[in-house]
Amino acid sequence: MGMFDGGEKEENEVPLLENLYPDCPGCKCAHLTADGAGPPFKVLCMVTIIVICNALPISSLFPFIYFMVDDFGIAAKKEDIGYYAGAVGSVFMFGRFVSSMAWGLFADKYGRRYVFFLGLLSVIVFQMIFGSTNSFWVAMTARFLLGAFNGMLGPLKAYASEVCNEENQAWGLSTVSTSWSLGLIIGPAMGGFLARPAINYPSIFSQDGFFGRYPYILPSIVQAAFALVGLVVVSFMPETIHKHERKHSSDDQTELIATSKPKESLWTNRALMASVVVYCLWCFMELGFSEVFSLWSVSPVEADGLGLPTSDVGMVLAVSGASVFIFNMTVFPAIAKYLGPILVTRFPAIICAPVLMLFPFVSRLQGTLQWIALNFLALTRNILSTIVVTGTFMLTNNSVPTSQRGAANGFSLSCVSLFRTVAPEGAGSVFAWSQNRRHAKFLPGILLVFSMLEALVILAIISTFPPFLPKSTSRPYYITHPEEGTNFKDEEAR
Repeated sequence: MGMFDGGEKEENEVPLLENLYPDCPGCKCAHLTADGAGPPFKVLCMVTIIVICNALPISSLFPFIYFMVDDFGIAAKKEDIGYYAGAVGSVFMFGRFVSSMAWGLFADKYGRRYVFFLGLLSVIVFQMIFGSTNSFWVAMTARFLLGAFNGMLGPLKAYASEVCNEENQAWGLSTVSTSWSLGLIIGPAMGGFLARPAINYPSIFSQDGFFGRYPYILPSIVQAAFALVGLVVVSFMPETIHKHERKHSSDDQTELIATSKPKESLWTNRALMASVVVYCLWCFMELGFSEVFSLWSVSPVEADGLGLPTSDVGMVLAVSGASVFIFNMTVFPAIAKYLGPILVTRFPAIICAPVLMLFPFVSRLQGTLQWIALNFLALTRNILSTIVVTGTFMLTNNSVPTSQRGAANGFSLSCVSLFRTVAPEGAGSVFAWSQNRRHAKFLPGILLVFSMLEALVILAIISTFPPFLPKSTSRPYYITHPEEGTNFKDEEAR
């Protein structure tokens, strides 16, 4: 079996449905979306592995980027480290902003799995360069190229919705969002535990040894190993892209000519644009929080920080990540089915608003009470945020027909990458600024940073109400747009 030429043996042996083509890879897995089909857990497990491999490099640097930039020696004073740390975090997203739309179009034309393969390969190459460098500018270049060649998330969201019918869509997209959030949490945990091993674990690693000379390469080695596993997994994933032209009888053609109209342009699709706005605002807050949380947690107590070692920060993120995974894979599908995409996006965002503003007060606690409060808030916020992100995935896929999902998700990813480009740099700069105004009368110190994050949450909540977000996004496109001339089965068989 070739790496990109089909699916799994048992899937190929399933009798093809009517109007499907035996040589089309997309048709071979159409049984996954048949009426009454259950969630395709085997395929979703593969999706989980690829998504985690994709997410790990994005946030794994946050626990140690403060120390890495300090080691580069580029900052004139300690208070300026946040500016350079934000730049390193931002440049990945700028690379993804430049390329995501192109990767989505590529996936729609040539297939999803090609994009997965190339993205995983980029993780191996550029993450190793990043972890082994002692130059700020080489680190910046490696992160930019990693972002530019890593266009997997948009096609992954399209893929997850294409292997699930409407009833199981929450399963498919919650798999992506949960795995993504898990990767964004495991990444910092991995970075916190594995970075600077000669300092954190002197009884195991020598300062004069390999890991003493390259203190930040161990997390990169582990991530590259994960990506190698992902490359193997991709070879077993079924392709969902349909590679044929559908034939119609003369009666079918007459009916289609009479009832169909050209597909709506992505640029004029108001439902898509509204869902992308909600997604962008929330992810702006999310990545800004990740940057601030890591900087704030390791900052000295006298600077209103928590003064935690990177290993403790990693532990907080690991605990919340495991809980998020369990919640989303057990409870979320039922909640999404009951509330629908719009409410499942709006309600958790509303609850998240007061939770976020409690974080600055954790620094006033001490000992066990501080540790319990920090873990509780981190766990609650991560669960709520993951639900919101999953809801925006559902809104985006409900806004377009199947044939435009790759491009729509690529466009969404490109837009959010632009926001995420600004988020780490902006959050790092605001954090550095807040350190110089700890005694201000209005929003002193870290309170200023969390207040700005709170403003983004409020804007995202407002954007989920009409007239900004159309009610049509609560159901799949083929149901809310029956006048398009094709029903769901025809769209899937095309």
